[in-house]
Amino acid sequence: MSYSIAVDIGTTTVKCILFDAGCRVISESSREYVTLHPKPSWAEQDPDAWWTGTAESIRRLLEKSGVDPAEIKVISVSSQAPAVLPVSKEGKPLRNALIWMDRRSVEEHRLLKDRLGAHHVFDITGNRLDTYFTLTELMWCVRSEPEIMAQCHKVMQVNGYVNLKLTGVFSIDVSHATLTQFFDVHRGCWSDELIRAAGADRNWMPDVYECMEPLGTVTPEAAALTGLSTDTVVLAGAVDATAAALEIGVTKDGKVAEVTGTSSLVLIGFDHLVTTYDLCYLRGRKPGSTVLYGPMNTAGGSLKWFRNHLYDRGGGDDVYDRINAEIESGTSGPSGLIFLPYLTGERAPIWDPDARGCFIGLHMDTSRRMMMRAVMEGTSFALQDNLETAERSGFSCSSLVSCGGCTKSEIWLKIKASIIDMPIHVPEVNLGAQGGLSYMNAAYMGEYDSPEEASEAHFRILRTVEPVREWVQPYKEMYTIYKETYQALKPQFEALAGI
Repeated sequence: MSYSIAVDIGTTTVKCILFDAGCRVISESSREYVTLHPKPSWAEQDPDAWWTGTAESIRRLLEKSGVDPAEIKVISVSSQAPAVLPVSKEGKPLRNALIWMDRRSVEEHRLLKDRLGAHHVFDITGNRLDTYFTLTELMWCVRSEPEIMAQCHKVMQVNGYVNLKLTGVFSIDVSHATLTQFFDVHRGCWSDELIRAAGADRNWMPDVYECMEPLGTVTPEAAALTGLSTDTVVLAGAVDATAAALEIGVTKDGKVAEVTGTSSLVLIGFDHLVTTYDLCYLRGRKPGSTVLYGPMNTAGGSLKWFRNHLYDRGGGDDVYDRINAEIESGTSGPSGLIFLPYLTGERAPIWDPDARGCFIGLHMDTSRRMMMRAVMEGTSFALQDNLETAERSGFSCSSLVSCGGCTKSEIWLKIKASIIDMPIHVPEVNLGAQGGLSYMNAAYMGEYDSPEEASEAHFRILRTVEPVREWVQPYKEMYTIYKETYQALKPQFEALAGI
């Protein structure tokens, strides 16, 4: 029997799944870790928490399943992206990792905009200049922490670090490379011009691998910690969005989907290179392919914020079920409140690191359940904003495939469908990135000719959520207010950021 493992290092949790032949789930395991916020708009994580969580989760998988480690043929890792993690020659982290949520590099953004021009950076990388990408964040490290960067051997991404711990190989997969904003997407190589502009060293950039390219096998040290066999092959892996897009078939023909977890993404797939200034470019799994996406910072993250600070931080595994039930039993329609879900600034479509979250319209009868519903509404308005942005760029859709953890909430899906005024299809296989990784693993083991073939074989719609017709018009009116609210408060957000 042949088995494989898929590992996803998310923003809050590492999740591991053991698959057998046919991409069938055998066992699952996960572990949460914390994000550190030393200052407003800063976001860091301890990279060893990723590795410890991975190693312990894999060991638990093996213990629960009873599978012989020798039968696990391949493992692949996806992750949140992008990040900045400088490591030494020995692979030791030199500081906590700056993750995608970090927005400290505002000054570096200004400097690069003046030196290069935002559109010139877009012309090289397929992405607009923004503090989201590794480019400005690494430049911050160079300018602010020269003593640390003097010891730097390589700058790693999240899955690259875990792959380093598994194999001893310094690497980056091509999908992650495209989100560093150091990669020339037209020539398929690192851009010396952008590296010089950031004050970085060309030698810091790891070798680039295709997503399904083997890095090597598990080292004896990693085998001792994880329980894996030293014969297990480790693939280069992918950005979580690339893997999630593969799972739901967003690989060609402009197919549109949405993935909602801590953050949220609108995904549009193509089998050739496509870039547009209003959306992000991400290399798909297949050489030459594209996943255009509109990334939103805090979708599920907004509800988690409410849970932690205004609901029940230690509420147990059923806390979100209780939140959903409270909203459904206590609200019969739109909340009448406006919530801006910009708790860590925002990426698409406003691209404003200074934006902040807020409630508008609170009154003496405002209840907790109304505020929680407003959080779901605000994140859905952000989705509609991105769908409109995609439409202005020439990419339209009449229905949406939705996957990710937030699809477990029926009330949230109803709100979302009513705001975007189109049906939402929830797929039968809804594992996210791990599902896409399982297809890569299966193709590597020869079960399918390609991961895309595996995706087509497994994709089925489980259920469709229709808009609630009486909610549609009120939400259209609220959406207009939502957009006007941000525009009205934009100067105040900028002023607050300067205090």
